[in-house]
Amino acid sequence: MNGQYQLTNVEAQRICAVLDELMVDLRMSFCITPQMLAQTNDIAGLVGQENERFFVMQLELEKQQKKIWCDWRVQWSPQGSYLATFHQPGIALWAGPEFTKKVRFAHEGVKAIDFAPNEDYVLTWNGALAQDNDDNAVRIFHVLTGKCVRTCRTPAVAPLGGDFPHYLWAASGKYSAECNDSAIIVRDTETFELIKDEDGKKRQLKYDALHTFQWSPSPKDNVLAVWTLEKNNNPARLVLVDIPSRRELASRSRTQVEASMHWQSEGDYLCLLVTKLSKTGKKGATNLEIFRIREKNIPVEVVEVKDTVRGFYWETKGDRFAVLTTDDAGHLPKLLIFLLGKEKCEMVCSFDLPSNSFNNFFWAPDGQYFVVAAIGHGDLLFGGLTSDNKLEILHKDEHFMLTEVSWDPSSRYVITAVTQPMQNDMGFKYSMEAGYAIWTFQGRVLYRQQKEKLWQVAWRPHPPSLLKADRQKNIRKNIKAKSKEYDALDEQTKEAARAAFRQKREEKTQAFMAILDRLQDFKDDKDEESGWRDAVEAFSEGQGWAKESHTIEEELDTTEELISG
Repeated sequence: MNGQYQLTNVEAQRICAVLDELMVDLRMSFCITPQMLAQTNDIAGLVGQENERFFVMQLELEKQQKKIWCDWRVQWSPQGSYLATFHQPGIALWAGPEFTKKVRFAHEGVKAIDFAPNEDYVLTWNGALAQDNDDNAVRIFHVLTGKCVRTCRTPAVAPLGGDFPHYLWAASGKYSAECNDSAIIVRDTETFELIKDEDGKKRQLKYDALHTFQWSPSPKDNVLAVWTLEKNNNPARLVLVDIPSRRELASRSRTQVEASMHWQSEGDYLCLLVTKLSKTGKKGATNLEIFRIREKNIPVEVVEVKDTVRGFYWETKGDRFAVLTTDDAGHLPKLLIFLLGKEKCEMVCSFDLPSNSFNNFFWAPDGQYFVVAAIGHGDLLFGGLTSDNKLEILHKDEHFMLTEVSWDPSSRYVITAVTQPMQNDMGFKYSMEAGYAIWTFQGRVLYRQQKEKLWQVAWRPHPPSLLKADRQKNIRKNIKAKSKEYDALDEQTKEAARAAFRQKREEKTQAFMAILDRLQDFKDDKDEESGWRDAVEAFSEGQGWAKESHTIEEELDTTEELISG
């Protein structure tokens, strides 16, 4: 240290331990922990009772200080630890048990943000296009310190299509990736430098005719799924690549097709939805190519779907998937559900949808239950699958012109909403119907609210469960066997509550009767002192009144029964 003092290994370890402890204390004071979230109810952004109370409190506080609470919109972090509010100068993060403002990220005119899955970093974008050559279009901030760790121009390509995001975070939070037409640039999030190849050189991953890529959603696997287009007699390809080793895990080549990739939520499977194209571009048969990521050599299973596929949807945390189909003319809509067994994939149920307007499917966060919705129309179908894969349609209803359907993290409730687009001339189209409804997972409506100028509705996310995956599966498997025990415990709790209510009511009744007795005793004493009682008795005797009792019997009904001897 400045050539004057050199730390010993023991001293360095002590300093590192102190720094680690300080960082833990900082994080604990800065964010919401899983234990805190376990003590809170489900919260819906701009909707839930707790969050509305928070909004009102903070809004009034900001108004008192003559500040603008939010210029545009809000956004939750992936695990619900932070709430970001958009302002003209940048982003503000609210966190902690009381949700106070913790940090600001300066970025003039910010239009969109994207948190890293582990919430260590947040990326902000000001809406500048690639051709604008704005060196500060994208900024990446470290959440706890508020330090800007990287700035750059807007990349020319958004991997998922649309305008944003241009960078995709690995589920582990260790890597960030962007792309152009011929390469994927992967950076580690410690230094935001390019990852090194086997020769130790910082290089991009080269792919001709690159179309898109996606990270595996599993934090355990830093795997990229890459899709390249057919070009110059080279077939289109799907490639699975391990990061940072760059090792190719599996690949699949196809000609004259269009395709889309769909990861299962745990990264156990990847579906390549392939539609055959004729030379004129007419769509033909559709195949579902299922990659079993956890099995040796990643085997691929092909499922043929004869009808036109409108949508593919993996069951969250499960091994089933749903497919919405129609015939070639766009009629006869169907819901197909498949199960991936250990040896083969098989269809477990088929259901004819009651309307051709059904165009989207939403699995519950814990799987099993689902909602089929007609976005833009309003039809809703609540359903579920039993443990033996039998389909149950629980309820059919409508939310006219609905634009959003969202499950809460516990899988108990669903929000449907009609929201107005921000900064869009078509907002008037939804203004009369703007509002939301909260439903149970069985389809029973709990609450409806018309809300003019409703821009946004979002449940507060929850962090990953503290239970391990095998423990969760065991609970689901034995839930029926445990249900009687849970029902008995519920009944005991209810009976204890009823007994406490009866006891409290009896105590209040006895206290009230004691007051009446004291009042009666006081009245009797006063009557005796004043002679009022004797005067009343003397008056009553002089009236000649007599007490008579009569009994009236009336037959109300007669029943005859034959008794055999």
